[in-house]
Amino acid sequence: MDKNEDKKLEAFIDKLMEDAPLESPSVDFTQNVVQKIEAEVHREVFEYKPLLSGKLLTFLSVTFIALLVYIGSQVGVDNGQGWFKNLNMEAWFQTDWGWMQHYASSKIMLYGFLFLGLMFFAQIPWLKRQMDKTAY
Repeated sequence: MDKNEDKKLEAFIDKLMEDAPLESPSVDFTQNVVQKIEAEVHREVFEYKPLLSGKLLTFLSVTFIALLVYIGSQVGVDNGQGWFKNLNMEAWFQTDWGWMQHYASSKIMLYGFLFLGLMFFAQIPWLKRQMDKTAY
């Protein structure tokens, strides 16, 4: 647009603004707003209700422990009797590192892991700076 059209448009808008009445809020506007806010504050959108009540959870826990004690007393927990006679628990806690004797990794894989580690620890300060910039 050229300057002449801008001046005409500005004059037209000024004339419209002069003719428009100045509106003011009602006398009790603030009180109405505060009452509306207070009414909305007391309303709860979501109320948490657990699926199982505390009494039921306590009953189920006590029943489960009693069942475990009963099974333990009837079957036994010694390695030589009941369900546990064929169970070799010592093998569970022995570590076997024999597979490491013939393991060899390439230099490329080593460099890749080092690069990924470097990138991981390099982005932490960068992300911290980004979070500090956007924090209120």
